Amino acid sequence: MNMDLDNAFQEFQAILKKHPVLVIGTGASCALDSRFGMPELAKELCRTVRPLGSEAEQWKGVLASLDDGKGLEGALDAVTETGLKECIVTATCAFIASVDRDCAWRIFTGKTTAPLHELLRKLVDGLPPTNPVQHVVTPNYDMLIEHTCDALEVPWTDGFTTGSTCRRDWGAARNSMLKMTREPRGRKYTDVSRVMPHVELHKVHGSINWFRDDGETRLLRCDRMIDGNPPDGWRRAMITPGRGKLEEAGKNREWFAEADTAIAEAGAFLIVGYGFNDDHIHNGIRKRLVDQGCSGIVVTRDWSPKIETWIRSSTDLWAVCQNPDGTKPGTIVVGPGNVDSPVVCEGQDLWNIVEFVKTVM
Repeated sequence: MNMDLDNAFQEFQAILKKHPVLVIGTGASCALDSRFGMPELAKELCRTVRPLGSEAEQWKGVLASLDDGKGLEGALDAVTETGLKECIVTATCAFIASVDRDCAWRIFTGKTTAPLHELLRKLVDGLPPTNPVQHVVTPNYDMLIEHTCDALEVPWTDGFTTGSTCRRDWGAARNSMLKMTREPRGRKYTDVSRVMPHVELHKVHGSINWFRDDGETRLLRCDRMIDGNPPDGWRRAMITPGRGKLEEAGKNREWFAEADTAIAEAGAFLIVGYGFNDDHIHNGIRKRLVDQGCSGIVVTRDWSPKIETWIRSSTDLWAVCQNPDGTKPGTIVVGPGNVDSPVVCEGQDLWNIVEFVKTVM
């Protein structure tokens, strides 16, 4: 395909009209605060995790891998001890919650504009009346998406009921997104139930405000318990990096059920700051994009071999990334048939979602 930037933008706008499922990765959170990223989390875990006995030996292996330059995701593959996993979950949540707390009030009050602010506003404003639901799938533990929706006064649900302590019930959660309106019917008016434009948030790795009992029969959301340790008999409901992530994901597949449905039924995808490191999430996305010809746009900083492979195998997948040629700062735009000759936008940061929204949407 012969492509220039104008043609690419036309393609992007056509895809965005298809009501895309939004997939948000850690890169979107790091755009606000780098402490949300794996490198800073690795430093925190090195400072705070202090296991004993056989768990200490496993932890030494993790530290040695990190010292050798291995990323946190790979280094945590060595962890099999249940107690050590719980220590990592606790430390991870405490750290992410502290960073989230630093950001939350600034987002609420408008002192800080979150990176996804304008993107969510435009997507929700453009929702069709026949299906006014913006699906968002994320592995992120933080609550930046929730805070951003609150700042925008956009209703959202993550599948939990309302209340100070909330239980998981997608039916009740969706009912909370209904409102009554009076509409004309001939010469009379009648009350009609309508779905409010809203965000359905699918947090497939759990969240800093999720908790489950030791018997794994109950899953609750409680903002008041984010800080400190959960009560006896309860633990954090979060799937942390490492070899156990796939096993944990399998054990908690109900967390994924609604996300699986949203992915399987997606008309298109907008993928922001996502590293494609979670097979249990992106295999379904790949099936839609590559095997079934669904449209999609990836907006992220780093160009990767996986993105390249997906684009070469797809019919309507695009990527907007930082130019990997460090001698020419800017952005590359890559689309079907254009992998070997990307459009280069020198001096432009279109891979930054804020700039992408300003320029394209």
